[in-house]
Amino acid sequence: MNRLPLFAPAALLAAAVAWTLTLGFGEPSVGTTAAAVAAVDLLLVTVVVIIGLVVVRGRWARRYAFAPLALMAGMALTMSVSNNWIIALVLSGLAVVAVTGPSLDDILPPPAVNGPPARAVALPLVLLVFPAVVAFAAGSELPWFAWILILGAPLTAWAYGKALVSGLWSARVLIPLTAVAVFVTLDWWSMILLGAVVGVEIWLAWSDDAAQAVSGPERAPASGLLAIAPELAPPEVLSAAGLDDRGRKRAVEVADPERERD
Repeated sequence: MNRLPLFAPAALLAAAVAWTLTLGFGEPSVGTTAAAVAAVDLLLVTVVVIIGLVVVRGRWARRYAFAPLALMAGMALTMSVSNNWIIALVLSGLAVVAVTGPSLDDILPPPAVNGPPARAVALPLVLLVFPAVVAFAAGSELPWFAWILILGAPLTAWAYGKALVSGLWSARVLIPLTAVAVFVTLDWWSMILLGAVVGVEIWLAWSDDAAQAVSGPERAPASGLLAIAPELAPPEVLSAAGLDDRGRKRAVEVADPERERD
């Protein structure tokens, strides 16, 4: 069995750590507090991607890898060029090559036929990038209601991942309403950034896939009977039920009058 190459997870982790250190020792234009929030969220999202690639081996993790890459690009735009900035940018380029290259094509299995719907999986993943998006959008000052969104989005993702109804309605109502409160305090480019993410989150949260992931498929009422394999049933029981040894209905033999007279 082929083993998953560690190049992609290692490259993503190295780039995330490099940008975290660059934010810590640099002078980002978004402010120290916002930079710290973005750095922590970048590490969180990157760890989720690595777990998805190494442990779960899901194709969703490869697609979701573009979320931390996008956050890295945003960090590059908010900082001045320095030696740390160049190193982080080079490592980000290696991560892009690792994620988009052919090394993962034959390793990650195809999506399971009976797996969860794509939109149900995407909802908590989108919620996890909210802290960094809000930090970039709000800039130097983070109002108190922005912290509700920064802390509430990951908690909502956790509750939704636990199939809690409260997690679903928090994603549908609480997160959008809090985002509107942050939205009105932003510049026009920040409005576009936050509005795009919130729009995707609302579309996912109100989808039927998201609701089904929480409520689960409808279960048939219990009949009090336990189905067993026909091979385990006694032959006389199958015969009395009109079944053959494979549990199928026996053909009904029609009496032949001519044969009876003979």
